[in-house]
Amino acid sequence: MRNIGTDSSTCANVNKNVASGRKTNDVDAITATNVDVSAGTGGEESAVLVNVGGRGDAIVFSNEVESVPSLDEESDDDDDEDSWNSESEDEEEDVDEEFDELLAERLRILADCRALKNLAEAFLHPEQPVKAIPTTFGRNYFDRPSAPAVMDDEDADEEAEILEDVENLKKAARAYLHPEVGVRVEDTTLFGRNYFERPSAPEVETFEEAEERAKILAEAAALKQLASDYMHPEVGVKTTDPTLFGRNYFNRYSAPETEEDEFADERAEALAEAAALKKLAVNYLHPEKSVSVEDATLFGRNYF
Repeated sequence: MRNIGTDSSTCANVNKNVASGRKTNDVDAITATNVDVSAGTGGEESAVLVNVGGRGDAIVFSNEVESVPSLDEESDDDDDEDSWNSESEDEEEDVDEEFDELLAERLRILADCRALKNLAEAFLHPEQPVKAIPTTFGRNYFDRPSAPAVMDDEDADEEAEILEDVENLKKAARAYLHPEVGVRVEDTTLFGRNYFERPSAPEVETFEEAEERAKILAEAAALKQLASDYMHPEVGVKTTDPTLFGRNYFNRYSAPETEEDEFADERAEALAEAAALKKLAVNYLHPEKSVSVEDATLFGRNYF
């Protein structure tokens, strides 16, 4: 007996799209009928007749869902494709990790190069100001909790004025006690009236007249020195410049030839002997002359 009813199928809905993107055949119509299969089975079970377009009918029992053969083949293909996709995804993940590591290493190298470039620019151009991010800030050195107490602006100004007055007094006292120290002008823009070009200054001679006067006075001083040397030969020659020197009189080119020391000594001895002989001959020829003693320390016993 065959009961035809409107009971719904207990099997899961067949999706049009299966995993990995493959599109299965569309189910044209699914007709649910109750089929009596008690004969030969010993009991009554409710069966569902599923009509799949273009593929024939498939019977699915309520307590046991049988799969369609075409769908089983597709599931096997899907499993293989899923495994292949998982392997490819693992390989892609490995490649992505290597690429990420390479990119990170490149970024670190570029950051180091940029830091070295900034350091070189700061070293070669110290005149450039330091560029700081406006959001950066630090603790104030003067307002820290351990900072010493500071004075107010009024007290600081008064202290500066007192120190300036003390410095001026010190400078005045030093100038008074040491008049030999010249005046030092710290400001190059300072200037004053010239003493020699003031309106009440006496007339001064021109530069040419001053040079002529200096020459005349120098010639008069030279003539005076020459007259003093002529009138007072006993005064020694005064040399003001130690680098001055003159030619030796005896070693000049026009000087006569001179004897050697041996010949000069021998000549002196011969002349001394001749003088002694001459004196002896005079005493012998002129006994009336008294003996003259040139040395007062000489004395002798009187013969008579």
